[in-house]
Amino acid sequence: MDVQFENEKVEVNMDILATAYLQSLFQFFRLTEMHDPQNAIFNHAVGDVQRLVDSLMNQTNKMGIEIRARSEKLYLNRLGLRPKPRQMYVHKYFIRFMRSRKLAGFKILLKPKEDHLKIFLWSLANLEPGENAVLELTKIMRSQGIDEFEVEEAGVVDRSSAENNELADIELVVIGLYKQILQFAEICFDNLERAREFPFHPIQHSLNELALLADEDLGQMLRLLSLKHYERPLPYRGTNACFMTLAWGRALRLPDGVLTELGGAALAHPLALIASSNSSQPSNHIRLLEIFEALKDVWPLSDLQRLAILEYTRPYGQSGVYEVGGVRCYLHFFSRIVRITSTFEELTTYQSGKKAYLPDEAMAEMLSRKGEFDPTLLKLFLNFVGIYPIGSLVQLQSGEIAQVFAGASDPLKFQRPIVCVLKNSRGELLQRPETYDLSEINPKLGVYLRSIKRSMSFDEAKIPEKNLRVKPVNF
Repeated sequence: MDVQFENEKVEVNMDILATAYLQSLFQFFRLTEMHDPQNAIFNHAVGDVQRLVDSLMNQTNKMGIEIRARSEKLYLNRLGLRPKPRQMYVHKYFIRFMRSRKLAGFKILLKPKEDHLKIFLWSLANLEPGENAVLELTKIMRSQGIDEFEVEEAGVVDRSSAENNELADIELVVIGLYKQILQFAEICFDNLERAREFPFHPIQHSLNELALLADEDLGQMLRLLSLKHYERPLPYRGTNACFMTLAWGRALRLPDGVLTELGGAALAHPLALIASSNSSQPSNHIRLLEIFEALKDVWPLSDLQRLAILEYTRPYGQSGVYEVGGVRCYLHFFSRIVRITSTFEELTTYQSGKKAYLPDEAMAEMLSRKGEFDPTLLKLFLNFVGIYPIGSLVQLQSGEIAQVFAGASDPLKFQRPIVCVLKNSRGELLQRPETYDLSEINPKLGVYLRSIKRSMSFDEAKIPEKNLRVKPVNF
């Protein structure tokens, strides 16, 4: 949707268009609950949806418009929709709408005819969940020459194990990518000169696939990685930092190409630690350059990635400037980002002889280290992960024990995330955990229904690892 002011074309923000589109769909579906299809009121309702579809198609270069529901979140294409408090009822309505029809999402592939759009929306409204219901809907529309739309049923991915049955489909995809990247890091870190002799998935392909995922999907992988006990931690620290950096970069709205290069630099950051562990070398930098050369056939790091690996170990100081041979150099943006995410991973990973911090403790520790990090980026990182990062275990004021499941639905209340209750107030493990939005208020008393009392370690909470993988009952 464009607005014209004295021959000047003003482009409307994508978030505004997405919110308006969701509102127009909400209004249409609510009307279907009260009126029959012949009612003239639908002419206006369909017209509103049509205008927003046309505007969104122009914004997305006619690549299609997809609405998806994952966990408690809605997405328009890869844009995570964060509703304002006054639009929360629309957001919740759509979550219920999709679940009640067992839909993962629906997509408008190209600009539809208005009569086709009306038939499609009515078909969604009347859809009864059942075996092959979506397939039958598609066949009926195709038989009428309506091919502008695509509908995806929830749970269409074939799961191969009982454990996988407890995970959302998208999590299976992300876990597969995680394992690919971890395997690559393990091979390269453990076999610097012989890495080319091992079979593995090309790392650039994995990073490209990772950058295509929505930010919330990356965040949910961080929840599944919250237990950080590893026999050989470096490959895990590199892979976890890669996921953390990509998720943060997506929240910063960095382009996909920048994301993959930045994520690759975060994945490779332990190479600097490997180089420094070899005390026989006169210079860590010389050893690091030798490692780059040894890995160039299987891991062709870009010049910018090499620079980030060389620089990220340097503290920010007062202005991010350091000297090399009398030349003043400014720490690159990649280097400053990787220093923050790699330090967070280091502090929260269990290592022999070192304290393992809880996520909120790690954030407090990093904030206390003056001159170590770019202060602006560190504040942005805190805003991204929240006071209680995804995966943190917390005890609620009620005595329940929960894991932080997602960031706050209201970004202004980042201390009130969405949590997944694992134990009830009596300390009993729930068979199926339940998710709650800590920003929800008791309408009669005007107070929050639930609040966090403190963070906890996994040893203290005594939550079996398998319970973290159980899909919540209201997922």
